[in-house]
Amino acid sequence: MSTERRSITGLRILVAEDDGMVAEAICDRLTDAGYEVVARPDNAAAAIEAAVALHPDLILMDVRLKGAMDGIRASELINEKIRVPVVYLTGDSDQQTLRRARAASAYGYVLKPFHIRNLIVAIQVAVDRFEMEQRLEDSQLTYATILGSITDGVIAVDTQGCIRFMNGVAERLTGWPSRDAQQKHWREVVNVIDSSDDRAAGDLIGRVLSSQAALSLGDDAFVISKGGVRVPVDCGMACVVDNLGRVVGASIRLRDVTSMRKAEADLKSMAQQLRAVIDTAVDGVVMLDAAGTIRMINPACERLFRYAPGEMTGINMDVLVPSIFTTAADRRPHLATVPTPICRRRDGSTFPAEISIGEAAFPGDPLFVAVIHDVSERRNLEAALLDAVGREQRRFATDLHDGLGQELTGLSLLLAALASNARAADSPHAADLGQACEVVRHALQSCQAIARGLSPIGRGEGGLVGALRDLVTRLKKPAGPNLDIAVSEMARLGLSPAASDHLYRIAQEALTNALKHAHANSIRVTLSIEPESVRLEICDDGGGVKVTDQNTPGLGLRTMQYRASMIGARFKIAPFRPTGTRVICECPQGG
Repeated sequence: MSTERRSITGLRILVAEDDGMVAEAICDRLTDAGYEVVARPDNAAAAIEAAVALHPDLILMDVRLKGAMDGIRASELINEKIRVPVVYLTGDSDQQTLRRARAASAYGYVLKPFHIRNLIVAIQVAVDRFEMEQRLEDSQLTYATILGSITDGVIAVDTQGCIRFMNGVAERLTGWPSRDAQQKHWREVVNVIDSSDDRAAGDLIGRVLSSQAALSLGDDAFVISKGGVRVPVDCGMACVVDNLGRVVGASIRLRDVTSMRKAEADLKSMAQQLRAVIDTAVDGVVMLDAAGTIRMINPACERLFRYAPGEMTGINMDVLVPSIFTTAADRRPHLATVPTPICRRRDGSTFPAEISIGEAAFPGDPLFVAVIHDVSERRNLEAALLDAVGREQRRFATDLHDGLGQELTGLSLLLAALASNARAADSPHAADLGQACEVVRHALQSCQAIARGLSPIGRGEGGLVGALRDLVTRLKKPAGPNLDIAVSEMARLGLSPAASDHLYRIAQEALTNALKHAHANSIRVTLSIEPESVRLEICDDGGGVKVTDQNTPGLGLRTMQYRASMIGARFKIAPFRPTGTRVICECPQGG
């Protein structure tokens, strides 16, 4: 029969009565009342067969039927096959008969003789009770299915703290079968520990029921099963309130967090190991937010910038490395254009460093990790090496100019005199002597060019300015682009020989690149000498080196950047006019 409420009209009833006249009278009255009588067997076997075949909505069963089997036994056998409410018709009211009927799930009794109205009332009560029980069973099945399928352990207790329900997960965590735990006090079954000191939790359910507030145990809670197995759990307790707002009990939720606790422990251990690696690193390590504010720093970085422990947290990174940001509008940290940015210590002193920055993959706002390596010692060694190379070049240039150059000059003069005498004497060797003079003259020019290339500034007049003018003159070709130089001397040039040589080599490399790759019509060299700095610009109106090429520079560009870093200069490549390129190198005076 459907769990929805059935009306009296159309209710299908099986009448099992051994008295034919009584059965006929009952059937007539039921039909008159709007019921449908589907069968009227007079013995137990026929009643069982008819009930299984016809599935009536209700059975009116006489306790005394023909044959050896009575109606109560027949009802028991019927209910083993189908669920159907049974109302017994009996002239006996002894206690034994009533007990047997109750055991057979009787839904009502009607004592003979009876009035038809009493029988109809009993039928309706039986149908209502059966439908209510079915709805209750369906509800219990639904809730039991839901609670049994979730991954949390669920235990329901009454207001006295006695267990009324446990799902399968709770059985596994506590080690108690649900049937054994029924009606036991929850503290006897659920051995929950509130913290890692192994102290058992107090009367938590009592606290929940009295306060009517949910309760959660600490992060170290665990439950000990009946067999002594300790399982870390996330435990929560809450009141159970009916639809009238009355507290009818409480619920206990147990979630097995073994894997979560292990993952947290592993993560904590990994974090400690990572922190140990960072703290013992010889290079400075800094964690920044998107605005460049320092969030974390290692001891090596504090020593590097000469700050006390904890003082650097909260400082913006551009205080320490001004070139760490692109522009004021774009505050995201990036690698500076200069390959070796200058870092500023707390006491105002500076040092060159190599900085690598990567974005850390964290949820939420972006974080950046910068590794700072002090290259002061390496730069000093490189500078000493370059200085030694420069001195050796200048010595070699001097030897060529003052030694071999002078000897070639003397030889040239001697050959010229001999050639002149031979021509005057109409000697047949006059032509050979003239050719020898020409060979010596070319050798002298080559010697002078090599000496000038080894020491372009030291060999000429006017220092850096004269060397740049000479460079422009030598590179200017009739078929090439228009090449000129402009010098603005607002102050005396105060660069060291090494700085002047680096600046000259940067100009030489930039001009060579422009002539080879720019396909320009005009190339201009500008040298501005000011009291605080010396600014060198090489501009062309061709295709030249693109600004984006700085991300993957060639050897020439890297060489220029390196030379600029060696003298503390700011090096930049920028667009010039629509398609041209501007190379800028600004060096402080006294560098």
